[in-house]
Amino acid sequence: MTDIKDSQEMSLPTTNSRLLLLKAAIRIFAEKGFEGAGIREIADVAGVNSSLISFHFGGKAGLHAASLHLAARMAKQTTKTLPVPPLAVGPFAVKSAVLRQAVTALRAYIREFIRMSLRPNSSLPTEQDRGLERAVLVLIAKSMINPPEESMGSLLEAIQPHIDYLNRCLRVLRSDLDHDGMVRMGMSIHAQLLFFLFHQDVLARILNEPPCHEDDLPRLVAHFIKFNLNGLGIPDQFLESEST
Repeated sequence: MTDIKDSQEMSLPTTNSRLLLLKAAIRIFAEKGFEGAGIREIADVAGVNSSLISFHFGGKAGLHAASLHLAARMAKQTTKTLPVPPLAVGPFAVKSAVLRQAVTALRAYIREFIRMSLRPNSSLPTEQDRGLERAVLVLIAKSMINPPEESMGSLLEAIQPHIDYLNRCLRVLRSDLDHDGMVRMGMSIHAQLLFFLFHQDVLARILNEPPCHEDDLPRLVAHFIKFNLNGLGIPDQFLESEST
């Protein structure tokens, strides 16, 4: 029932002041954090009166908790659009078709994370709110550093489907790993993706290169998938070319 309610909330007309405030809050909290975000700034971005924050959410803390809850629902939806990873077969998944399915799923997961991490540009269709997608990732990642207790449930709700999806891929690609090994491998992959999310602009300056954009997506995905499959000990024959 909650999923249905949230899906309806995300599809309401843009005249809905509560939804406008939530989307604006996701952006501002992601950019400036809880302490740096201002009530008036959020209201200005939303295009509504700042008094509505108290009316809808009871204040800044309530707005932060509600925006993180919506971000969690949006992040949770992401994994539902990806191909379903296969089940592991036997003590070590050696069947070529199953391995390829797991590689395809891992590539799709990495591609979607990097796609949302890239800063949006003006050439995108107006109906695609890429800036909000990236803000959702940033808000969740920043909230994990010092999670507010009242938002812990929303954080776990946002993160768990991503951990589960990656673990299903790893159980096929490296089903010989024990629980601790699986956790560390998953942490390593997510750490790479989060580093890219937060530091891509700084890296571009260090390397004296232009910032990454959409045209770089195939190249970035090819690098990340090759690096991680090599680390997992998967033969290069399973490195299928990225077609999109």
